[in-house]
Amino acid sequence: MGLLSWLGIGKNKEQETQVKEAHVLAEVGDEPSSGMEIVVYSTSDATRCASARDMLERNNFTFNDKRVDEDLSTKAWLQRTTGDDNLPKVFIGIKCYGGFEDIQSMIMDGTFQDAVDGKLDTSGDDEIDLLKETMTSAAMSDLFKRGEILTINEGGSETDVWAEPFANPPVIYYEGAPEPMDEILTVASRILERVASGEIEIEWKEED
Repeated sequence: MGLLSWLGIGKNKEQETQVKEAHVLAEVGDEPSSGMEIVVYSTSDATRCASARDMLERNNFTFNDKRVDEDLSTKAWLQRTTGDDNLPKVFIGIKCYGGFEDIQSMIMDGTFQDAVDGKLDTSGDDEIDLLKETMTSAAMSDLFKRGEILTINEGGSETDVWAEPFANPPVIYYEGAPEPMDEILTVASRILERVASGEIEIEWKEED
């Protein structure tokens, strides 16, 4: 499927989209010998944007750094392309793989490198679904390490639980506070005990 069809842009946006399509393809190329090029669309000051750039650098990924602070045209194109206006947006080739949390998870489990090399195996989605159905502390810990986010509902009040394995030091956020990554199994066990007692309900956040 062509990029224009994928984006679903109407005739009134055709000229602008052609410009953007050429812009992206010229930057990321099709598949250079060293793998498909990475392009990061971000702003200069946002924490998640800076974290995404830093994480790629620390993991030795070369990327094209595109700052869009005042570039309203590119921001509008990104919103139409990806369905939201959140930044950063990380492209490998002509495909967007999401923002900071998404690439954090991919780098951790090795799928980011696979995507760069053009060898990404999407069968991992089935494994994640299986882990979500396996209500054990080990499965929950594994999901946190992969970048999955758990929503806890306690009497109508919702809070999220997530891990940041690339933080310094690595932490897991539970009840709004960071705890050492070494406590991830303890946190998972605590959550499951609260579920079993009926104190809380939980749900894994779905990707947009």
